[in-house]
Amino acid sequence: MTPIAALAAAVAVLLWRPPGRWLVRQRLGCTRSSSNSRAPLALGLVSLSLIAPLTFAVSAPRLILALTACLVATFVTRVVHDGRSRRRAGARSTAVAESIGLMAAELRAGNLPQRVLAGLAPDFEFLAPAARAADLGGDVPAALLDASSEPGAELLAELSGAWYVADRAGAPLARILDRLEQTAREDLEIEREVQSGLAPARATGRLMAVLPLFGLALGSGMGGDPVAILTSTLPGALCLAAGSALACAGVAWVERIATTGEQ
Repeated sequence: MTPIAALAAAVAVLLWRPPGRWLVRQRLGCTRSSSNSRAPLALGLVSLSLIAPLTFAVSAPRLILALTACLVATFVTRVVHDGRSRRRAGARSTAVAESIGLMAAELRAGNLPQRVLAGLAPDFEFLAPAARAADLGGDVPAALLDASSEPGAELLAELSGAWYVADRAGAPLARILDRLEQTAREDLEIEREVQSGLAPARATGRLMAVLPLFGLALGSGMGGDPVAILTSTLPGALCLAAGSALACAGVAWVERIATTGEQ
């Protein structure tokens, strides 16, 4: 193994290792999202560690093609990961708003807040730490505030403040939660409208990225052999690498603009 391969493999192992906070949460039984945002970069480094020993055994075009394929695979993995994270955050936002509405209804029915939390925790996992804190006589607002750090659960910080005010000053928690749920529903409706407006832009960017593949198919159908030129000659491999880099840059640019619009 070459020094470059050994270094890439070592860095990939360090990146793939779960962070210490994730390990502590697992040992404490806190159910949080276990996705590792550094995994795509680690995947690219693993691929580099596998390809580096081949640098002196293959021709330059094949090496460029292998590196291009690895980088494109890493970029696609990252885009898919971000899309899944965005969908999970949206689903969590909807679940948080629903849980606050159910909590307000239970409180209006005369149930105690501690019992309401215990009853909702099995259906809404982000309420489980607060339910355990309420059962043990702990700090429920702090548990809710800690749970609000997850993407899509930011509204739990508002619930934490409402719980704190109701606990310290005796304010009616049900009335506060009713207003909080109404605000959450309005925010979710605005977010859906924004996402529906940005979805065509994302789809167009990804379509433009894969459109050159149809051009290759068209060239092959007309009797040419563009695939052989791109894969067997050095200028062709360089053009393929540059085109792939520009396509990935275009998709990343569109994703950045869409993410900025969502914020």
